[in-house]
Amino acid sequence: MMLRDQIITVIDATSGGLSVEAIAEQVGYPKDPNSRGIIEAFLLFSQEVFQDGHNWRMAAQHSRASRLLAAIEAYADSTGKKIFRLSAALANIPAHEHPTEDELSHILSTTNDRYQLLKNAMIKRND
Repeated sequence: MMLRDQIITVIDATSGGLSVEAIAEQVGYPKDPNSRGIIEAFLLFSQEVFQDGHNWRMAAQHSRASRLLAAIEAYADSTGKKIFRLSAALANIPAHEHPTEDELSHILSTTNDRYQLLKNAMIKRND
């Protein structure tokens, strides 16, 4: 497996992201500045990852949450409903990308209480 594939696989397997040192260790690179420099250079030029503090994360995880939230907001705006089913809001998102209840709770927590998760996969819009 090429270094690029190894790095992406290692980062994709973690939810909290990894430091350059942790990535180097997991892909089996020596702990020297040159090895870390090679990995960091790849990370800086890759559009598949983004830096979050000292850790690197998959950009797809970040954009997935953004897409889900955008779909919820678009549905609420277009229908004018204050309470609606999650399935209706995510009708245009493929089923394999639908969030779990925990993921959805986390995504909605980033809206500063604009949206609230209710029982039975219902969402309430707080204006």
